[in-house]
Amino acid sequence: MPTKQVVIDACSAINLLATDRAVDFMRALDWTLLVLPEVRQEAQRLRGPLDDEGQPTWVPADWSPLEQAGLLTVQPSELLGDEFVEALVSSAAHLTDVDAAAVALAGSLGLPLLSDDAKVRRVFRASYPALELQATLALIRQASSQLGLDPIAVKDVLRALRWKAKFAPPKRDPDREWYLSHLPD
Repeated sequence: MPTKQVVIDACSAINLLATDRAVDFMRALDWTLLVLPEVRQEAQRLRGPLDDEGQPTWVPADWSPLEQAGLLTVQPSELLGDEFVEALVSSAAHLTDVDAAAVALAGSLGLPLLSDDAKVRRVFRASYPALELQATLALIRQASSQLGLDPIAVKDVLRALRWKAKFAPPKRDPDREWYLSHLPD
């Protein structure tokens, strides 16, 4: 049974699901994900293959492998207490409701937050400086190493991330150079 529970926001959920290796990565890191229903609802589609006119299609984001592996818990916000509500109100002054809810969930439960959104990360750090903040590239890099993925497999994961989630590494991400070394084009 995985030992580390991590709250995930919508942008990171899309990024993680785009890799097609979410279950492998969570197992390698010994993590389970905690997600609010509204976050899950927002992270519902990925970019698919091009259509006959050369335009991208959209495909449903598939959460079921994480659920079936017991690596995802959906946490209804109505079951959370006053601390969550206070954190939500505070975060909602700076973020969208869905992003504020993810920040409030992690903060009120004292759990790490997995987010790639710069504003979400800024608000979380300011509100909960003692709590851990995770990012998709660090997750992929660490899990790929744990799994012993060869450079071609890592490149495939990063290509899927870039295409399906329209991911571009943030300029200040400490793993940006690692990403670019695998996908220099």
